[in-house]
Amino acid sequence: MKQLASMRWIGGVVLGALVGLTVVAIGAFTTPGVSPSDVAALESDKEALEQQLASMTPTQVVQAGQLAPPPPNAQPAGWDTPESIRGRLRLLATYDSSGPDAWDVRAHPTVFITSEGVEKGARKSGLYVIDAYSKQVVASALFDLGEEVTENPHGVGISPDGRWLYLGQMHRLRATGRTRTVLMIVNARTLKLDKVLEGTARVDWFHHITGFKDWQGRDRVLVAFGRAPGGSPHYLLDPHDNNRVVRAITIEDIGYKIGHPYPTVDPTGRFLYVSVFAPPWQAKLHNTAGIAKLNLETGAVTIIPFVGDNPIGMAHTSDGRFTYVNDAHGDAVYKIDNATNTVVDDTNAGVAGPYGLVLNWDETLLYPIGKGEGSHNVGSVVGVVNTVTFAAPRQMFQSLPIHLGGSASSIDHGILHPDPKVNELWITNMNGWETIVLDLNTHKVSAYVPTPNGGDTHSGGFVRYTPDWKGELLADMGGPKGPMYAVKRQRAAAAQKSAPAPAPAAAPAAAGGDRLALGRMVFEKTAGGVGCAACHGLNGRGSTQLNAPDIRGADEARVRSALAGVTVMSRITLTDAEIAAVVAHLQDLNTQP
Repeated sequence: MKQLASMRWIGGVVLGALVGLTVVAIGAFTTPGVSPSDVAALESDKEALEQQLASMTPTQVVQAGQLAPPPPNAQPAGWDTPESIRGRLRLLATYDSSGPDAWDVRAHPTVFITSEGVEKGARKSGLYVIDAYSKQVVASALFDLGEEVTENPHGVGISPDGRWLYLGQMHRLRATGRTRTVLMIVNARTLKLDKVLEGTARVDWFHHITGFKDWQGRDRVLVAFGRAPGGSPHYLLDPHDNNRVVRAITIEDIGYKIGHPYPTVDPTGRFLYVSVFAPPWQAKLHNTAGIAKLNLETGAVTIIPFVGDNPIGMAHTSDGRFTYVNDAHGDAVYKIDNATNTVVDDTNAGVAGPYGLVLNWDETLLYPIGKGEGSHNVGSVVGVVNTVTFAAPRQMFQSLPIHLGGSASSIDHGILHPDPKVNELWITNMNGWETIVLDLNTHKVSAYVPTPNGGDTHSGGFVRYTPDWKGELLADMGGPKGPMYAVKRQRAAAAQKSAPAPAPAAAPAAAGGDRLALGRMVFEKTAGGVGCAACHGLNGRGSTQLNAPDIRGADEARVRSALAGVTVMSRITLTDAEIAAVVAHLQDLNTQP
């Protein structure tokens, strides 16, 4: 398949060369002695090649024109709301987005829509539409706002009803040299611009975008602003009210510095999960970042602490019990119990710089997308974590991680195909030129779908349309939506019932053995939600970088003194039994070479 994709990509160049050669050949055969039939045959070949080339050329929508800056002290344009003003988001331009259908929705009712950022030559921003079953590119568009593009889209969003598409872009104004941040809103039926919004909070980009239904069944679009820790504001748009802002989410609302702009919403549509971090601590201490859980109904915020160094991708179980979070800088995955709002487990992601995070249909496997965030940033592999053992399922694979091949480079998001019979993961490719399809039955790549203009892709979503263009968003970078969650709940429950019964309990071990096991668990995982090993290391030898001493062989008095007197440990609460167990474990570590 990789070779097929390469041939498709090269095909445009090869065919173009052939057309050129045909033209030369026709000119050459006008010399005497060449039969008219030979010339006619060559002309026919040329026409066939040109038709093939034309069929490969994407539909390109160009809406050019300078967007004039507003006059000084301009009054709100009627689109503004108190929350858009608070979040410093304004309407910049509107367009007539009516027109012919961009593709035949009867022939291609279920599609995957993703962004395309063309960086060869003059940068261009756009998107393309792929049939979810045949994997045929059925439509695409590029948008020209008349300015020099400096940053292509870093994501595409889709409204819950499939009517609107959302693309961010940054461009430089020719008149002033100022950089402007815009959000383009596109009519999905025509692939024409409807309006352009401008973010004025600072010079940055609109990043991840997800559609969802809130706890009252209202359609909402969540637009995240920023590119790295320190992001926000984020915005909730109402796609049925001219895409006006119904809520801005700022640092003041959360109460902490907002982290990487990768917010998600739980299956109920009531809770918004936003990463937070503490800049003064981050440079010196491990595991100081967390998740802010915002109740969209009441505005109450719950902070879930100790979620690594840079929380990014999240995946919610369909029953809402657990949320999994990637730590991009720690190469780890954390498991949050949503009832207690605490981290209950963590494990290695199996890839460097995990970004997107996806659960399979029965929620027994997690797939961290290995982008290389915070590292090389050209990752091309996918990790696998067993959610039952919370470890890599080595017995299932000959080797891990999963290598994608093709043009895979800086892969960022995985979107689960909405048909469980298909059982595929569609992966976007920030530094490549194709969307990559991973078969989850074989865990091998089954297709590479090239972008029409050789651009890169960021996130995306599956949408199902009726013949009269009534749409339903099924899945996007924020995870599955209602219909998929219902199926996943059934499959996850069935998987739990069919799981092997636990082994009979072993005979009680000696008291010393029990104590050592408890001490190791507290030391490595549970103390303070992260374990003592987060600073002192699994071997207890400490870390000069974290100013953590060697504590092998420490007695109870030393442990209690540290818990009471060391500031960073004051949040750790241990029972007398746990302290005794930790001391036993430290004594045991002291006997090891």
